[in-house]
Amino acid sequence: MEIISNLTNGFKCKEKRQSSFVTSQLLLLRSRRKWGIMYMLATVSGIFVPMGVFTPIVGQGDLILTIVIKNTPLLASTFLIITGMYVLNDLVDADLDRSSRKKRPIPSGQVTEAQAWIFVIVTNVAGISLALITCNPYSTTITLSITGIGLMYSAPKICLKDRFVVKTGSIAAASMLCFLLGSSYTFNSTGMIVHGFKYHISQIGLPILVSSYGALMSGCIIFITSLLNDLGDVEGDTAFGRRTIPSVIGPKNTVKLTIIIATAMIFTCMISFCLLPYQIGLISPISVSLVAVFSAIKMTRLLNHLNDCDFIRYQHKRSIRWHLMLQSALIVGSLFFCAAL
Repeated sequence: MEIISNLTNGFKCKEKRQSSFVTSQLLLLRSRRKWGIMYMLATVSGIFVPMGVFTPIVGQGDLILTIVIKNTPLLASTFLIITGMYVLNDLVDADLDRSSRKKRPIPSGQVTEAQAWIFVIVTNVAGISLALITCNPYSTTITLSITGIGLMYSAPKICLKDRFVVKTGSIAAASMLCFLLGSSYTFNSTGMIVHGFKYHISQIGLPILVSSYGALMSGCIIFITSLLNDLGDVEGDTAFGRRTIPSVIGPKNTVKLTIIIATAMIFTCMISFCLLPYQIGLISPISVSLVAVFSAIKMTRLLNHLNDCDFIRYQHKRSIRWHLMLQSALIVGSLFFCAAL
């Protein structure tokens, strides 16, 4: 009777762990949605930041509304592709996540590998399709580039995440591309017609310069938070032979590196304003600089907790606020600048 009882309980536990197809897709979406939203916000920022390149005439509100509506599919594209790529990484890292005691759907057994693969394929195909319907070759090219980075990041033979510096650099590059995806509507046009009015771009080449400023800021902040994530996984990464920046140069030097990057963000904001004062305004550089200062202070406080992995992981979970602050600074700064034109 005891054997039968144990078998019955084991069957019930297995039944409880495994999910139906629909439930599994929802679990995977929920497990990584916050990072999909975070990258999507970079695309939102990318839509607003280059608006200053349009020659200011009447009807600025109509221009902003039209631009946002036309580029809405790109927001969904970013969310789907990034969420799918994070799930792909979880799929490849299932063994490592189990050893690190991370409670995610795949390593915990709630979702099967087949269900995870379906999620990855569907989200990426849907994301690319949404970019295609914009009929903008720049948007399509950038979307495919984001997908390519995501695949190479986790692909066994290439596996960018196992390569020193390239791991964190590829994550930052993906964030920068998500930002540029939002700005791509300005790359192939010298103007835009809204309600019969022609909005001219003040100077050819300015959209790329202005967008590069915002993309670089977006890439820097995610470079910092990615290093924060690696600080909490040094032991596991070392055991699996992954040469992350913290495992190579040490946790203390890694924190110092993040502070240097945050400082570089401030100088970049100053230089960008000096070069493009009539395209980005003053509020955006000041706001972004404040976010950089905040990030540097937070990272400095980690110096007293470098041996506490749980504390570092908790800080990484909260670091999504840094992304929200940065993207909000870029968006609000751009809107205030457009309103003042």
